[in-house]
Amino acid sequence: MSVIDRINTMQSKFTSKEKKINKFIMANLDKIMYMNTYEIAEQCDTSQASVVRFAKKLGYSGFPELKVDFGKEIGWREAKEKINFTYEDISENGEIGETVKNVVKINTSIIQDTYSSLDIQTIEKTVKTIKKARKVMIVGAGYSGVIARDLEYKLLELGINVIFQSDFHTLLATLPTLDERDALFVISQSGRTADIYCLVKEAKKRKVKIVAITQTCDNPIKNLADIQITTVVEKNNFRSTSLYSRISQLTIIDIIYVSLISSDKKLAEKYIGDAIEMVSKFKL
Repeated sequence: MSVIDRINTMQSKFTSKEKKINKFIMANLDKIMYMNTYEIAEQCDTSQASVVRFAKKLGYSGFPELKVDFGKEIGWREAKEKINFTYEDISENGEIGETVKNVVKINTSIIQDTYSSLDIQTIEKTVKTIKKARKVMIVGAGYSGVIARDLEYKLLELGINVIFQSDFHTLLATLPTLDERDALFVISQSGRTADIYCLVKEAKKRKVKIVAITQTCDNPIKNLADIQITTVVEKNNFRSTSLYSRISQLTIIDIIYVSLISSDKKLAEKYIGDAIEMVSKFKL
């Protein structure tokens, strides 16, 4: 995960001093490479120790390592544009042509951010878990529920035994049929949806293998998962569409789906080919 993504992910957990440091860094991206902790602390009216703690909170051994990671970004100008380009760039009364360009730019950025944050070994474990599972229960609420439905369709297409219900009580009633031979695939951006958390807790007691797609920050659902897949952070307050999480989740689901096909091409082609042939008979 890039340093910018780390910062965006951790913003809500920064102390007041760390917020000042973050604000200064974001406003002076092209300068901090040539500054030491003393100079930054002086500009932020804080201590060198606070600057070091800020770097460590982001997962670095110290401030020099953070600066090295900044240097690996595409470029200071592009990095700054990446931070500042959010939903605020979509004006309420903007031209349609400009809106189209902005949405494409955002979506492209989300997909690239998702790729940068993915751990290949985690995807491999997920694919093996799904293939090995006797049954795969999929859960998701709200916009994550839409993504869960997409995953259900893709797994059914590959001949995998899938359980998906939008009704929570139906899922609870089905949960006792699962055990250590099965998997629970959870999609929850916040990782804090109460109903889903209760379901995951019960599945954990039954030793069901749990795969969770959630945000990067620590959250109750992520902490219970055996396999943790993280999505890119929301960079805006435009919550009505949850564009960042939705595009990121869809990208991850597509990666898992194609990986499953690649792991057994002959079987996948047979299932998909038969489905296409069957559906084609009902086309006008």
